[in-house]
Amino acid sequence: MTTLQIVEGQDRIFNEAGFQIAGNHGPNLEGGLSPRELLEASLALCVSISLQKIMAYDGVEYDKSSIHIEVSSVKAEDKSNKFSHFNVLVSLPPTLEPAYKEKLKSVVERACTIGNTLKSEAVVELIEVNESIKTSSNA
Repeated sequence: MTTLQIVEGQDRIFNEAGFQIAGNHGPNLEGGLSPRELLEASLALCVSISLQKIMAYDGVEYDKSSIHIEVSSVKAEDKSNKFSHFNVLVSLPPTLEPAYKEKLKSVVERACTIGNTLKSEAVVELIEVNESIKTSSNA
Protein backbone atom coordinates (compact mmCIF):
# COMPACT_ATOMS: atom_id res chain seq x y z
CA MET A 1 0.00 0.00 0.00
CA THR A 2 1.17 3.51 -0.76
CA THR A 3 -0.18 6.62 0.94
CA LEU A 4 0.11 10.33 0.30
CA GLN A 5 -0.05 12.95 3.01
CA ILE A 6 0.40 16.70 2.69
CA VAL A 7 3.03 17.77 5.23
CA GLU A 8 3.78 21.49 5.54
CA GLY A 9 2.36 22.07 2.06
CA GLN A 10 4.45 19.31 0.45
CA ASP A 11 3.01 16.08 -0.96
CA ARG A 12 4.77 13.20 0.83
CA ILE A 13 4.38 9.69 -0.53
CA PHE A 14 5.00 6.79 1.89
CA ASN A 15 5.23 3.04 1.53
CA GLU A 16 4.40 0.63 4.37
CA ALA A 17 8.07 0.47 5.45
CA GLY A 18 8.09 4.24 6.01
CA PHE A 19 10.24 5.15 3.01
CA GLN A 20 9.11 8.46 1.58
CA ILE A 21 9.58 10.62 -1.46
CA ALA A 22 8.26 14.05 -2.30
CA GLY A 23 5.59 14.53 -4.90
CA ASN A 24 5.36 17.59 -7.10
CA HIS A 25 2.55 19.13 -9.11
CA GLY A 26 4.49 19.64 -12.32
CA PRO A 27 7.20 18.01 -14.40
CA ASN A 28 10.89 18.77 -13.91
CA LEU A 29 10.34 20.84 -10.78
CA GLU A 30 12.73 20.74 -7.87
CA GLY A 31 11.56 19.16 -4.66
CA GLY A 32 9.84 16.04 -5.91
CA LEU A 33 8.53 13.87 -8.70
CA SER A 34 5.37 14.58 -10.69
CA PRO A 35 2.66 11.92 -11.11
CA ARG A 36 3.87 11.40 -14.69
CA GLU A 37 7.46 10.90 -13.50
CA LEU A 38 6.32 8.47 -10.80
CA LEU A 39 4.36 6.44 -13.36
CA GLU A 40 7.34 6.35 -15.71
CA ALA A 41 9.60 5.37 -12.78
CA SER A 42 7.21 2.56 -11.79
CA LEU A 43 7.36 1.11 -15.29
CA ALA A 44 11.17 1.42 -15.42
CA LEU A 45 11.57 -0.25 -12.02
CA CYS A 46 9.21 -3.07 -12.98
CA VAL A 47 11.16 -3.73 -16.18
CA SER A 48 14.45 -3.67 -14.23
CA ILE A 49 13.18 -6.09 -11.57
CA SER A 50 11.81 -8.43 -14.25
CA LEU A 51 15.11 -8.37 -16.18
CA GLN A 52 17.15 -9.10 -13.07
CA LYS A 53 14.86 -11.94 -11.92
CA ILE A 54 15.00 -13.62 -15.33
CA MET A 55 18.78 -13.36 -15.57
CA ALA A 56 19.17 -14.65 -11.99
CA TYR A 57 16.86 -17.59 -12.80
CA ASP A 58 18.90 -18.31 -15.93
CA GLY A 59 22.16 -18.10 -13.95
CA VAL A 60 23.50 -15.26 -16.08
CA GLU A 61 26.37 -13.27 -14.60
CA TYR A 62 26.51 -9.60 -15.60
CA ASP A 63 27.44 -6.16 -14.38
CA LYS A 64 24.25 -4.76 -12.83
CA SER A 65 25.43 -1.22 -13.49
CA SER A 66 25.27 -1.95 -17.23
CA ILE A 67 21.45 -2.01 -17.14
CA HIS A 68 19.92 1.37 -17.92
CA ILE A 69 16.22 2.01 -18.51
CA GLU A 70 14.60 5.23 -19.65
CA VAL A 71 10.84 5.64 -19.92
CA SER A 72 8.99 8.47 -21.62
CA SER A 73 5.25 8.82 -21.89
CA VAL A 74 3.17 10.38 -24.64
CA LYS A 75 -0.11 12.15 -23.89
CA ALA A 76 -3.13 11.14 -25.97
CA GLU A 77 -3.77 13.49 -28.88
CA ASP A 78 -7.54 13.40 -28.35
CA LYS A 79 -7.25 15.53 -25.17
CA SER A 80 -8.71 12.67 -23.09
CA ASN A 81 -6.31 13.39 -20.19
CA LYS A 82 -4.44 10.11 -20.39
CA PHE A 83 -1.24 8.67 -21.79
CA SER A 84 -1.48 6.82 -25.08
CA HIS A 85 2.03 5.43 -25.32
CA PHE A 86 5.07 4.58 -23.21
CA ASN A 87 8.51 4.32 -24.80
CA VAL A 88 10.84 2.07 -22.80
CA LEU A 89 14.49 2.30 -23.84
CA VAL A 90 16.58 -0.54 -22.39
CA SER A 91 20.36 -0.81 -22.39
CA LEU A 92 21.28 -4.42 -21.64
CA PRO A 93 24.67 -5.80 -20.61
CA PRO A 94 26.91 -5.87 -23.70
CA THR A 95 28.16 -9.35 -22.79
CA LEU A 96 24.78 -10.93 -23.56
CA GLU A 97 24.24 -12.77 -26.83
CA PRO A 98 21.79 -11.10 -29.28
CA ALA A 99 19.41 -14.10 -29.18
CA TYR A 100 19.31 -14.00 -25.37
CA LYS A 101 18.62 -10.25 -25.44
CA GLU A 102 15.61 -10.90 -27.70
CA LYS A 103 14.38 -13.62 -25.32
CA LEU A 104 14.76 -11.22 -22.38
CA LYS A 105 12.73 -8.50 -24.07
CA SER A 106 9.97 -10.96 -24.92
CA VAL A 107 9.78 -12.43 -21.42
CA VAL A 108 9.98 -9.04 -19.69
CA GLU A 109 7.03 -7.75 -21.72
CA ARG A 110 4.95 -10.59 -20.27
CA ALA A 111 6.47 -10.51 -16.76
CA CYS A 112 6.23 -6.81 -15.86
CA THR A 113 3.04 -6.27 -13.83
CA ILE A 114 3.08 -2.49 -14.31
CA GLY A 115 3.47 -2.84 -18.08
CA ASN A 116 0.67 -5.40 -18.21
CA THR A 117 -1.59 -3.13 -16.17
CA LEU A 118 -0.89 -0.15 -18.43
CA LYS A 119 -1.74 -2.29 -21.47
CA SER A 120 -5.08 -3.30 -19.94
CA GLU A 121 -8.05 -1.31 -18.79
CA ALA A 122 -7.64 -1.47 -15.02
CA VAL A 123 -10.44 -0.14 -12.82
CA VAL A 124 -9.58 2.82 -10.58
CA GLU A 125 -12.10 3.38 -7.79
CA LEU A 126 -12.08 6.53 -5.65
CA ILE A 127 -13.52 5.76 -2.19
CA GLU A 128 -14.11 8.43 0.43
CA VAL A 129 -13.32 7.47 4.03
CA ASN A 130 -14.49 9.36 7.09
CA GLU A 131 -11.47 8.71 9.30
CA SER A 132 -7.86 9.74 8.95
CA ILE A 133 -5.74 7.37 6.90
CA LYS A 134 -2.76 6.13 8.91
CA THR A 135 0.64 6.66 7.30
CA SER A 136 4.10 5.76 8.52
CA SER A 137 4.56 9.39 9.53
CA ASN A 138 1.54 9.53 11.82
CA ALA A 139 1.22 5.90 12.97
